Amino acid sequence: MIYRIYSCLFFLLGLMLPIQAQTVSVEFNYNNWKWNDVYVANNKFISVAVVPEAAGRMLEFNLGDVPSLWVNPKLFGESFGTSDEVKMSDWRNFGGYRLVPLPIDNCSVDSNGNKAKRWPPPVVIGDAPYNTEIETDLNGVKSIEVVSGIQDLPVPQFYGKTKSFIYPEKIDEQLQYKRSLHIEQSSSLVHITHTLINKGSETVKRGIMTSSQHVSRTKPELTDGENYVVYVPFDEKYKLPNGQQYEISGTAEARWRYINKNRMPLDKNNPEHVEKYFNHGTNWKGEVAPGIYEIEYDYYLMSGFHVIASKPWMCYVNKTNNTAFVKIFEPYNPSLDYAEGINVSVFCSGLETGYIETEVRTPLYTLAANESFDYKEIQAAAKIVPGPVLDVNTTGIISEKLALDKVSKKATGKYGVFVEGFAILKVLDSKGNTSEIVVNKDVNPLHAFVLNYPLQDLENIFQIQLCVKGIDNKVHVLDTYTVN
Repeated sequence: MIYRIYSCLFFLLGLMLPIQAQTVSVEFNYNNWKWNDVYVANNKFISVAVVPEAAGRMLEFNLGDVPSLWVNPKLFGESFGTSDEVKMSDWRNFGGYRLVPLPIDNCSVDSNGNKAKRWPPPVVIGDAPYNTEIETDLNGVKSIEVVSGIQDLPVPQFYGKTKSFIYPEKIDEQLQYKRSLHIEQSSSLVHITHTLINKGSETVKRGIMTSSQHVSRTKPELTDGENYVVYVPFDEKYKLPNGQQYEISGTAEARWRYINKNRMPLDKNNPEHVEKYFNHGTNWKGEVAPGIYEIEYDYYLMSGFHVIASKPWMCYVNKTNNTAFVKIFEPYNPSLDYAEGINVSVFCSGLETGYIETEVRTPLYTLAANESFDYKEIQAAAKIVPGPVLDVNTTGIISEKLALDKVSKKATGKYGVFVEGFAILKVLDSKGNTSEIVVNKDVNPLHAFVLNYPLQDLENIFQIQLCVKGIDNKVHVLDTYTVN
């Protein structure tokens, strides 16, 4: 009876609330970026902008007016060709959300003709314009579709000693990348499908790394990187190929050289300098909650953090306004092959104005001619309460797990939500009876949600679920607590 009453209530409330449709449009000079055509998807919570001329990159993912992505103002309005005759100084770093083919270390050739790494990465797939279209499915959902040109590999490399390019003897691979992106009506969820296609005649083994370059300072003149952090879940059972739990790519000597060259003169005879800067960084904060690692941005560092994400998510947080942007991706599969043995990484960059990157790595797939693989990803955003991110699912973010406080006789927890709707508790008692209670009639991504709800007969409760019932009446489970 209670269940039917609440079902009717939810239905009526859903009819009373307007559902704002997601929209996709093509905008001229969006954000004064100086590009003619920018593809923009938005609803009342988020905005996403894709720029075909900037290699099809996503250069905006905002929750309300809070941006997650750093964009390079020096390249506004710029567009580059498909020539891979580029030097290190020619990297076209637009910012935003980009990709490189994996493995990175065999995309070019060295002076001996051997396969090697090159920076900047291959141009056609990373810097050159993409073809972009808006497609509408049978349900009326509009998606932004981008397609790269065909990337020949290996690419040439500039050799400093002869001041000329080294060219491969032959092209071994031809790759093409596609991405499909759409958002939902009343949530902050962004659904992304990546596709890598072998357009060549030979079998290849390839994957991709996608990377978001995030805002990492409050103002250009500040170096307040402690306010911009990334959380990654880990488990002791997942170790890197070297047997370690994680790996920091930079050394104390490399950090010292970087600061001395790019930031300020350093003196190894100065004890204060040595104590402060002769280390591999102080931004690797360690385990801030059980199974959760935290990394904060450091402007005085060019180094990465390699780890296996034990759960399929990572989360960037702007602590100045408690806004979180998450990536939910395919779970790590120990039976598959990953470049460097990892599925995620975090990189601190001092280039330009500086940014912290969240990087997701697909497995390496063996692709015969004309074969491809798809890789699914969801990005989402929510306001949260201060503190570490403990877990993430497609409904929201858990900052404090669901619990029963037997002293105050309340159900408690702290959350960020991706879905607009009503927060409900599903209570299962020891006799198998279920009841539903509306605990908040208005939850959405723009407001953190703190649960502090009184419950009766705690001794008879076997399990409670915290759910969000969307304004479309779909039920999304956010957290579960089972009495021991």
